[in-house]
Amino acid sequence: MIYITGDTHIPLDISKLNTTNFPEQKDMTKNDYLIILGDFGLYWKNDKTFKHWHKWLQEKPFTVLWIDGNHENFDMIEQLPIIDWHNGKVHSDGNILHLIRGYCYNIDGKNFLTAGGAESYDKECRVEGESWWRQELWNYTEQERLFTTIDNCKRNDIKIDYILSHTCPSSVIGPMFQIYNNNDPTTRMFDEVYREISRTINGWYFGHWHCDKQFGIFKCMYNNIERLS
Repeated sequence: MIYITGDTHIPLDISKLNTTNFPEQKDMTKNDYLIILGDFGLYWKNDKTFKHWHKWLQEKPFTVLWIDGNHENFDMIEQLPIIDWHNGKVHSDGNILHLIRGYCYNIDGKNFLTAGGAESYDKECRVEGESWWRQELWNYTEQERLFTTIDNCKRNDIKIDYILSHTCPSSVIGPMFQIYNNNDPTTRMFDEVYREISRTINGWYFGHWHCDKQFGIFKCMYNNIERLS
């Protein structure tokens, strides 16, 4: 089983994963997955909050898969060991696995292209290295990996079933959210990604915008927890 939800901003929005709000977990095992679409928030500071929620998640019956958002401590994330996993590489921490940008993972017979990150519009109010990190935006190596993965899938006739991202293409922001002054370079890059594979994917899931809303194949997730059939 694979479930998907939006930002958890640990500890702010993690309660949606308790057994009251997510009772389906009682029937899950470590071979089942919950995907969190960025702004996970666990790896922020090695303090009591981290230790409490880290233990709480490790004791869950399922495996947590997450992509990075913009509000993450990337320096802390980059200290985690990297392992090979399901045709890609992940940052591994027990049953908590960070799906690294630009890989296509085969999970339960479906292929998921991962594309975390976004620009923080509030970065002027944050402190670099304490509450904001430059790695929220894609670097050249990550972009090259993403488009190489797409090209390799095309050449080898591998269908990309879903895209998992934190934000969405800029062309979708206006129709979905009535915001027309977007300047995030991540969303403009996603426009190109969408042009490359729009005819093949089943769905594009993302978080970031703090609502549950759908527009065609695009689905913004926040409080809802959806099972992929």
